[in-house]
Amino acid sequence: MKTILGREIPETTRGVVYLCHIDFLIEPPKLTVFREILCEDSFHALTLYAEIPNPPSQLAYGNTYEELCKNLEILHKEMESGEWLEELIESI
Repeated sequence: MKTILGREIPETTRGVVYLCHIDFLIEPPKLTVFREILCEDSFHALTLYAEIPNPPSQLAYGNTYEELCKNLEILHKEMESGEWLEELIESI
């Protein structure tokens, strides 16, 4: 499996943190991933995500590689959804 930026995810990975930016100057607004961090521990990924002062950032994690991939596929689909982005914008 690959990240949004095309990086192959090693099987030891348990969390992916996407640092994102929302461009409000275009209509509709667009979410862009500008950096990604792969973590070998899901708790570390969650802690890292919680400490990032960047509200549009996103996180996917799992206790196994398979669970991570499943959750990441869901996140990738959501990130392509206009409705999901509208909800994200409302929450930040």
